[in-house]
Amino acid sequence: MSEFSRKTALWILTFLLALLLGVLASLSWGEMFISPLSWLSLPEGGMETAILVGLRLPRTLSAVCIGGMLSLSGCLLQGLFKNPLVEPYTLGLSGGASLGVAAAFACGMGLTAGTGIFALTGAAAVSLLLLLYFRVCRSVENLLLAGIMTGILCSAATTLIMSLSSPEDLTRILYWTMGSLAGCSLQGAYLLSGFAGGGLVLAVLLSQRINILGLGHETARSMGVNTSLLIPVLLLLTALLTAISVSLAGIVGFVGLVVPHILRRLAGNDYRRLVPLSFLGGGLFLLLCDFISRILLYPSQLPVGVVSGILGGGLFVYLLLKSHSDPR
Repeated sequence: MSEFSRKTALWILTFLLALLLGVLASLSWGEMFISPLSWLSLPEGGMETAILVGLRLPRTLSAVCIGGMLSLSGCLLQGLFKNPLVEPYTLGLSGGASLGVAAAFACGMGLTAGTGIFALTGAAAVSLLLLLYFRVCRSVENLLLAGIMTGILCSAATTLIMSLSSPEDLTRILYWTMGSLAGCSLQGAYLLSGFAGGGLVLAVLLSQRINILGLGHETARSMGVNTSLLIPVLLLLTALLTAISVSLAGIVGFVGLVVPHILRRLAGNDYRRLVPLSFLGGGLFLLLCDFISRILLYPSQLPVGVVSGILGGGLFVYLLLKSHSDPR
């Protein structure tokens, strides 16, 4: 086994262990402490079983999957644009998904499969617009600017829908924009795990091509990478992962920006290592945010998007200050 493979395995095992401990803490702590030692002996149909299986398990699985998908999306986009400040919100993908969900709420839908379809349609529409623009301009830098402007337009359209909505729909949209994992079901969490796992596998398979893409498009093409296919696949994959996350959890900021940024400093720029670590790190980060949101002001609960924004924003400011004081 090479030195790179040994270090990668060590990093992945470390994050898997940390994630496992986080899952155990999330399942055990809450309005009632349920010891992991008693899980197998809990009576079927009892209150503790209902809390563990009906409430905490789907919320925990959803936090891991959504955090992982958002962080993975940020990692892929940062590799595509060779810019550590790019994430789904920057490129307008989250804005498109948010516009779709706001439109679904304005049409009288709740958090159903139809809402997810609206979110996916919005994110896919933004992706297709960016792809059409890329076919014309052939510039990744201009593509990033186009994504930023598209996100601003989607945000303005979402605000317009909110201003024209009834007080009831407006309240639902505002609550959704704060981010929440409270409405996740066990069946939905299992389905979400399948999407997250599939996205992770595809991203791992593309990781070496992303490394080569970082050398420049001309160099990548000369080394056999089909950039005309790779770029659309990356955009559509991130759009799918972002749309699923936004439709289920609302606006959860800074996960796709901060987690890959921190991991790049810790583990290096090789995407064969960075891709799986981003998924695990994003899941761990959002799991921590959800845990804090549940216990900090118990019995009340904070929106998970608020906690992720405070923690993520604080970490990002710290990294900026540290990089300024330490130019290395």
